Amino acid sequence: MKIKVPYFDDSEIEFSDGDYDPGDARPAAALNAFLALTSDNRLNDSRHVYAYYRDYREAVGGEDWMDAEMGMPEKPWDIWSFVYPSELGIWPGDDGDDNHYVYLEANCDWEEEHGLLLVWRNGAMLTRVSGFDGHPTNEDAGDGRQEIVYQAVDPRYTTRAGES
Repeated sequence: MKIKVPYFDDSEIEFSDGDYDPGDARPAAALNAFLALTSDNRLNDSRHVYAYYRDYREAVGGEDWMDAEMGMPEKPWDIWSFVYPSELGIWPGDDGDDNHYVYLEANCDWEEEHGLLLVWRNGAMLTRVSGFDGHPTNEDAGDGRQEIVYQAVDPRYTTRAGES
């Protein structure tokens, strides 16, 4: 089923309800919190996605080929022109983690193989930006640093929650 997502200007995005139990109040609250986010929230989150793009571009020598293929975002918020949301869902937290994580998978022009994964803790706070790997948090992915939103290859591009 597709649902309108205000974060992406009311784009209709496929909702994967495989693990979603509408009778359970916690995932329902996470989904409702996410659906309350707007395009203003997306613009505020731009720096994390832009950091992913810049880190990837530098790692693969993108200035030699990628800029010509996809163009180059002039400002961090321009990155969204290169992102194509495809699926939305909810993951429960792992052992000892009572949170629910709303995730969004997207295709993106700069990383065609792994795409883009955005994750919001309890639907309200962006807590992870990465290629799609199925992990709701960076801590769950094994780096032990839950405050990190984008864990970069080049540490200059690592972003954290609450930093501007």
